[in-house]
Amino acid sequence: MALPILNAEEIQKRLQDISYPAQGAYLAMYSTWFKGIVKDPSHMMIPVDDHIVHRGDGVFEAIKIIDGKAYLLEAHLARLQSSADRLFMPLPMPLAEIRDVIIETSRVAGAQSAMLRLYVSRGPGGFTTNPYDSVGSQMYLIVTKFAALSEQKYLEGVKIGRSQVPPKEEWMAQIKSCNYLSNVMMKKESVDRKIDFTIGFDRNGFITESSTENIVIVDKNKVLVRPKLRQILKGTTMTRTMELAESLLKSNHIRGIAERDLTEADLVSAEEAFMIGTTLDVLPISSYEGKNIGSGKAGSIGQKLLSLLREDISKGPSAVSIF
Repeated sequence: MALPILNAEEIQKRLQDISYPAQGAYLAMYSTWFKGIVKDPSHMMIPVDDHIVHRGDGVFEAIKIIDGKAYLLEAHLARLQSSADRLFMPLPMPLAEIRDVIIETSRVAGAQSAMLRLYVSRGPGGFTTNPYDSVGSQMYLIVTKFAALSEQKYLEGVKIGRSQVPPKEEWMAQIKSCNYLSNVMMKKESVDRKIDFTIGFDRNGFITESSTENIVIVDKNKVLVRPKLRQILKGTTMTRTMELAESLLKSNHIRGIAERDLTEADLVSAEEAFMIGTTLDVLPISSYEGKNIGSGKAGSIGQKLLSLLREDISKGPSAVSIF
């Protein structure tokens, strides 16, 4: 069969003709490769030989803008630097400049509420596994509309189950890399099972994390507990939530804050449990493998944590004004 050989004009036309629903949420993209911002979703592309494409050789952060403020921006940038350093991947510009790019691109996008998806790649250059084939690291920032979860979920809670996907090894789990195959398989599990999330367990039977969320419980002694972070990415929202929980400790709503290994039995016997993440905030878990957690709906501690976090997003020192 004879395949067409397209020139630049024909490619441009075809790009304009191709569309799909998700593009409606894409507001703006900055690229070091283009050295500028584009607003047309058909132009939001990266080179096919960028090692982030064919090897997953890159790191990323997802940052939320609510009411014109970027939440935990500095914490996300610090983790981006840490992830890149662990992969010996130089950032294409200093963090201060990345911050400026984030603010300017967000302003161009114009949305008061949005998600920022920030990627740093090894860069284009060859299709081997050799990182030194790259011409240099690149940065891609995509601003998309923010789709909040239904408030009903925060009242009813979510259903979760046990994942059959092995967790990442410790060194990989602590890097927010673009190698997300295991995360994808965990999400596929939950969709196929018609539940909200699956959660992982390590070889010793200890809870790890969900596809993109951390898990925290309130145990029978009213202690707020997060799992030890051996094979778990240290979530920025989880970390901030545990800091905010100090006020609940002072007011005697909880009796302690701890980090320890958690088992399936700990989860099932917990008074409350939550999924915590950038897009979710603090989301109560109603059941695990069909068994109710606590009362089987949102509990008082979870509601208080959600309120504290949302107030912090709105007025706290961790929210950076964009507009």
